[in-house]
Amino acid sequence: MAVTTCVLCNTHLESHAHIFFECLFSRAIWTQLMNICGSPWNGLCWNAFIDWAYTHWRGNSPGIVANKLCLGVVVYHIWRERNCRIFEGSQKTSLVFARSINDTIRCRLSSFNLKKHPIIDLNWNVNSS
Repeated sequence: MAVTTCVLCNTHLESHAHIFFECLFSRAIWTQLMNICGSPWNGLCWNAFIDWAYTHWRGNSPGIVANKLCLGVVVYHIWRERNCRIFEGSQKTSLVFARSINDTIRCRLSSFNLKKHPIIDLNWNVNSS
């Protein structure tokens, strides 16, 4: 089964660059979540974004851990949504999709043994210890 059109926006050819960073569906998610992380989304391509993250998200402070987690969770959920649309015929609305990502990040942050960090508590509704 060869997919040629992006199943997230149904307008552009599918590629990794498009699915994760160029697609309007994905861009909306990135914009929302990067604003929560305090890292304004400026529409970088994949390689430029990874280079930027590598430079700016160094260390293990609670804020950096949250940002790295956000990156992994968003990529995972975008790919999972793509596969659900192709193989299961199911589709989440952007609101449900964003809420699912937020819930995953909040649950994961809650499970980490992080020092109290008011920004994480406020942005992700996590009561860190």
